[in-house]
Amino acid sequence: MGKYFGTDGFRGIANKNVSAFKAYLIGRYLGGYRKERLKILIARDTRLSGEMLAEALSSGIVSSGSDVVNLGVSTTPSVSYLVSQNNFDFGVMISASHNPFYDNGIKIFNNLGEKINEELELKIEQYIDFGNDDLPLPINDAIGRYLSKDNYLDQYINFLVSKAYPQISSLKILCDCANGSSSAVIEQLIGKLGLDATIINKEPNGTNINDQCGSTHIKNLKEKVLSGNYDIAFAFDGDADRCLAMDKDGNIIDGDAIMFLNALHMRKIKKLSRDSVVITVMSNIGLKKAFANEHINIVSTSVGDKYVQAEMKKNNYSLGGEQSGHIIFLDDLNTGDGLLTMIKILNCIAYEKKDVRELLKSLTIYPQLLKNVVVPNKDAILNHVGFNNCIKKLEEELNDNGRILVRASGTEPLIRVMCEASSLEICHKICDELVNYINDLI
Repeated sequence: MGKYFGTDGFRGIANKNVSAFKAYLIGRYLGGYRKERLKILIARDTRLSGEMLAEALSSGIVSSGSDVVNLGVSTTPSVSYLVSQNNFDFGVMISASHNPFYDNGIKIFNNLGEKINEELELKIEQYIDFGNDDLPLPINDAIGRYLSKDNYLDQYINFLVSKAYPQISSLKILCDCANGSSSAVIEQLIGKLGLDATIINKEPNGTNINDQCGSTHIKNLKEKVLSGNYDIAFAFDGDADRCLAMDKDGNIIDGDAIMFLNALHMRKIKKLSRDSVVITVMSNIGLKKAFANEHINIVSTSVGDKYVQAEMKKNNYSLGGEQSGHIIFLDDLNTGDGLLTMIKILNCIAYEKKDVRELLKSLTIYPQLLKNVVVPNKDAILNHVGFNNCIKKLEEELNDNGRILVRASGTEPLIRVMCEASSLEICHKICDELVNYINDLI
């Protein structure tokens, strides 16, 4: 990871870490990346600073002689899809995903709708830090243009509709839009799918994105689910590239359960490439045991959807994702899409004609606990001999009945300590011991 770009783009406090000037410089670099005129798509989520950053980015692009289509509020996966379908050279999503409204970020996609590589990220960082805006400034008719939005959003919605089984229209669902990007497309999508849906948290005001709603606060859905007689509920994050679900008893269906559900269905219809699923090191040990019982292979990567996507593309896997609800159906799209994930879950239910609880009855998720510790130097903690010996001792105590994962955050100054065990009490005991060790080191 570089100075500005982490596992999911350039992210930080808007107007501080992620300033309009830095957005302008990113636009300048992308717009002048090649000598010919480029076409670049921009979209944003609903947070207050989004318009400011979009305007700054656009100014940089057109002043470098390239053209911009500003889609306005849309989802991150819509950018990935539209870039690859409409011959854009780059796509840029302005979003901090599940973070609070005062954060923002910049995610950049290449012409294939994939996250740009680290080499290009490094070149952008070097240009930002160079301190001298020395790229050529075209004049006369070489200055870039602002192009029409055309029917791009309709293209994306029609793509999603094309992935749905007709039978899903019989289902009653609840959707939580997190006052984020999905608010811009959800009603049109639901209408075309013919679903009986209640949609909540779809009135963004710039500051209420992810505020006690959406996938990061899915527990808040439980009361409404229990009283509404829904077949299933869905919650998206701020930019709608993630989706979590909840069954009619109020039990959370996380990314691990979503992958298990879809893996079984995809294998049945002969769409699960190599009978394999790509997961991350955060996936629950219960998922791994359930896949083993079903004779489905797993491939594990580091945390981050770009690592999952890279592994899937490299070895031709069709399904992969993260526990957080970022699920990639690579035969359909290059990145995770919360709305597509919702449709895929509904397809499973409609195809099997069974409640989601029954479809997931062979999956047992181990209790899991995650604690974050703010640290001044992540590498110093992770490389400390005594700390690693402590982890090894605790792992031996767990044996095959759990696991420990300690890793550095890709976007924040945090060490994340995670434990899975047969009981939450054991998880607390182990996490507390490791957290106390880190605090003593600090």
